[in-house]
Amino acid sequence: MQKAQEAAPGMPRVVDANDWPAADWDALAARRPLGDAFQSHEWGEVKRSLGWTPLRYAVELDGRRIAVVFIQERPLLRRGLGLVRLRVHYAPRGPILLEATPEAARAALGALKGIARARHSLTLTIDPTWREDGELADTLPGSGFGPATREVQVSRTAMVIPLRADEDEQHALLDDSTATNINKARRAGVSTERIDLTSPAIREAALAEFFDMHAATGRREGFLVRDREYELNQWRSLGQAGLASLWFASAEGRRRSGLLLLHSGRNVVLFAAGSPDDADLRKNRANHLLHWSIMRWAVTAGFEGYDLGGVDTHAFPGLPEDSTHPLWNLYEFKRRLGAVGEVRIRAHEYAPSALLGTVWRLARRFR
Repeated sequence: MQKAQEAAPGMPRVVDANDWPAADWDALAARRPLGDAFQSHEWGEVKRSLGWTPLRYAVELDGRRIAVVFIQERPLLRRGLGLVRLRVHYAPRGPILLEATPEAARAALGALKGIARARHSLTLTIDPTWREDGELADTLPGSGFGPATREVQVSRTAMVIPLRADEDEQHALLDDSTATNINKARRAGVSTERIDLTSPAIREAALAEFFDMHAATGRREGFLVRDREYELNQWRSLGQAGLASLWFASAEGRRRSGLLLLHSGRNVVLFAAGSPDDADLRKNRANHLLHWSIMRWAVTAGFEGYDLGGVDTHAFPGLPEDSTHPLWNLYEFKRRLGAVGEVRIRAHEYAPSALLGTVWRLARRFR
């Protein structure tokens, strides 16, 4: 039975959705236009394995459902058995608005503050994929949510390729050099394939091979690769739910490149990539054809954009402006595929107790 927080007219009403079937939750949190795989039921269960408790709520306003949000909860400290516990909360890429309006955003933010107070939150952090220059971002000043002390996500930028049903229109978005490289990959005999992650017989071996590619790339390029079982579990969980796709490009009879994609609302999102040490992608240009194949599949699957991910870091924020930026080459690669850059809002947080929130922010600065 749903438990709801009563609300006066014009005020948000919070509905406990923790007992909703996973498919019903994902239909709103992950598959609606503004949905995100990080707000899916499956992602919450993955985080449960790391010691977080997943909390799920719907937000209603004047009798209509306007948002949903999954929140990770972890106790900070305990004061005796059964007494008040301080907790930290994080809503990854949440809240998810079911109406893309400032009214819905303000109601969702108000509901989140009520949840934070009720759950004895030290701080509640959010980082929805709202554009920094958009009207949804304009609802944050005065909301009670302020810029977080630390970012959670590695990047605040995104490079999104608009997907076109007409192949010629899609091709026209490519840079000439990229179009040439796609044709070069075809002439080199490169092939691409999409793995059915809902099939256990196919999925497990493919994910294991992809992890090896991903780990090899992490060693070469110096990025963090998490524990094998954790990575495989999250990829498996999202794939079983139909919220992830795995793609490979092969040349000379061997898989040379792999990409794992998340299905997030209207966009398909590049989540992880990898290639073996001897892939020789400069020679066969397999990645170019792989991205093109994904574009053509994604538009037939009903997606409107292909999000290639960010091109900045905490130390070098924002879209690169020239070759002095350390990720300039990555930016150029994505731009030449037809991607358009955008900057999302930074992480924001709300502390029900201003004093405790200040202490927490100071502590995090020196950790």
